[in-house]
This record gives sequence, C-alpha cells and structure tokens, in this order.
Amino acid sequence: MQMIEWLQRFLESDNTKLIYILALIMGANIIDFTVGWINAKFNPKVDFSSSKAIFGIARKLLLFILLVYSIPVALLMPEPLGISALYVLYFGYLLSEINSVLNHFKLAEDDKSMDPFIEFFKNIFDKKEK
Repeated sequence: MQMIEWLQRFLESDNTKLIYILALIMGANIIDFTVGWINAKFNPKVDFSSSKAIFGIARKLLLFILLVYSIPVALLMPEPLGISALYVLYFGYLLSEINSVLNHFKLAEDDKSMDPFIEFFKNIFDKKEK
C-alpha cells in the first residue's frame, strides 16, 4: 500500500506530472536507442556506423533539452495555455518514441529503411535450433 501512495504523489500537481512524463520520454529514448544500436551492431543486413550512433544520441539529447527548455517558455504563456501546450508537446513526443520502439518489433509502421529487429532475433533462434 505504501508503494501505491508513493506513486500517487507523482500525480498530485502539474509539476510532478510533467517530470513523470519527462522520465517516461527518457526511458523510451533509452529503449529506442538501445534496440536500434543492437540491431545495427549485430544484424549483418544493417551497416553499423558509429557516427550515426553518435548522431542519434546527440539528436535525442538535443530534443530532450528542447523539451526541458520549453518549461520556462510555457510559464510565460497565460495560465491554462502554457501547461496544456506542454502536455500536448510531451505526449506527442512520447507517442512518437513509442511508435519508433514498436517499429523495431514490426508492431507499427515507420519510415525507417532498416530490417526490423524481430527478424534479426528470429534468425538467431533459427540457427540455434538447427
């Protein structure tokens, strides 16, 4: 019961809700990058490039900094508009990251031109069975 009460404290105010959503975004970023990196590194059909990996990290980091920077900008807007805009921005980016993660497992359509991650793992398990 204490665990549920502790988790409910994250949803008491807009400040903690926004931080909670930012934490979810960071978690989705980490999962997306990790799955993409593993796919690129160990899948022979995908060319691994450390410069693309560094660019991917930098892009995600800059987007996260932009999300955090939008907090003081939202405070300059009138009361309900600023916080509402932050929620829309954060949920939109979170859904975009979730879509990117799902694309690795062929559960969503995306514009990525690489072989899906799930095919790579199916090939690994097929080799072990033979």
